[in-house]
Amino acid sequence: MMTTVRKELLGGWTTFEKSYIGGLLLLQLIVFYFNPENLISMIAGISGVLCVTFVAKGKISNYFFGVIQISLYLIISLQFVLYGEVLLNSFYFIMQIVGIIVWRKKMNVAVSETSANTTETAVVEARSLSKKQTFFTVTVVVIFWYLFGLMLDYFGSNQPYLDSITTAISVVAQILMTLRYKEQWLLWIVVNILSIILWIIAGNPSMVAMWVAFLFNSSYGYYNWRKLAKQTA
Repeated sequence: MMTTVRKELLGGWTTFEKSYIGGLLLLQLIVFYFNPENLISMIAGISGVLCVTFVAKGKISNYFFGVIQISLYLIISLQFVLYGEVLLNSFYFIMQIVGIIVWRKKMNVAVSETSANTTETAVVEARSLSKKQTFFTVTVVVIFWYLFGLMLDYFGSNQPYLDSITTAISVVAQILMTLRYKEQWLLWIVVNILSIILWIIAGNPSMVAMWVAFLFNSSYGYYNWRKLAKQTA
């Protein structure tokens, strides 16, 4: 049991991946050092970094870190009156369970070779959207953005339409992630940029640092999932 867990958490990482994960975690600690009053944000940032980097690698254990990050992020979003983020992360929490069920049925064994040893780890089978699916996805995002923005404005959200666009794209991206589509990462890149703006306005440096880390990871995630999709095509 412990061997399986250790292989899932520690196995299959390249030297580059280990370095950039370490760098992203260090960024969270540096921000906390200069803003020590927000411990919850720091823990949410660290668990969030681990979650998204494990997703980028295609590891199902990302959902464990996702549950921790989502729970804490809900608390933070309530503190800053970001109702769109609260609803979004409630949806995320449910999707963690759905994701585990779906991914467990679609895992492959990946072999990583280094000068020291050869490691086998389980990674998800990635796939690609068709042109018709891409058009449908964009249409759903635009409609959801407008309707959800109207609702948030009615309930007095601080930033209804900025909040709603991140929510609309994130919901669709999460669904694409659960269904194993590589195009999720293009949507996450947009979400990361908008979320950086949102938290700069809200004045929370720890959350800004977390989303900067997510932006870097999303770029790498798209690169890695393109390779995974080609392997399972």
